[in-house]
Amino acid sequence: MARRNLQPIWVKQIFDHLNSLYVTHFCQPHFDSVGRGLRVINPRYLEISGPKISVGNDVHFMALRDKPVRLAVFEGLGKISIGNYCLINPGVRISSADSITIGDSCMLAMNVYLSDADWHDLQHRIFAPGAHAGINLGKNVWIGDSALICKGVNIGENSIVGASSVVTKDVPANVIVAGNPAKIIRELDANDLTSREHLFNMEMSYGEFESNWVQEQLKNNTVWVWLRSLFFPSNSD
Repeated sequence: MARRNLQPIWVKQIFDHLNSLYVTHFCQPHFDSVGRGLRVINPRYLEISGPKISVGNDVHFMALRDKPVRLAVFEGLGKISIGNYCLINPGVRISSADSITIGDSCMLAMNVYLSDADWHDLQHRIFAPGAHAGINLGKNVWIGDSALICKGVNIGENSIVGASSVVTKDVPANVIVAGNPAKIIRELDANDLTSREHLFNMEMSYGEFESNWVQEQLKNNTVWVWLRSLFFPSNSD
């Protein structure tokens, strides 16, 4: 893999178009509803299981071969709703046997796990899903790397969950929590916070902004340099 993207712009545009076709043909039919602007990086590694899974507008998934994104509803008992402008990163797992609602502009970092069920009771360990209760993330919630959100948890808008935290109780709005079990470590001023929604409500559309940025980054790339970097890479790449 090159240290920077050496693709000619037209090659990237072809790959992006093929990726979009894959998402439309193989990913979107697995959702109950899909808003406009769905984006999936490496869609082969987005795994969707079960009914009653929906996503809003301008939701972005990023999956990797070794860290797929998994959305699963257990035998139709649960449901998953992802709001507008959300970002779901590699390794995220969302498993529902009750109800999981993710508000607008939420960001889930790598390896986050949301589970609204125990999946087995303490005594009777044969049958799933065991005890269960819904999860609700308010608007603009940010969940850090490898955090676990347990059943019955409500997280207020703008709040942040620190990396590797285990959240077993409700979190109020506008705070940072961290630890196992997670506890409040700082309050936030909501007036100082931005959200992903702003990216999609600029004077220039997000699509135009992204296209202009990509063209600027790749404008001097040639087919020869790109092919040479694939087969004979160097530290100048």
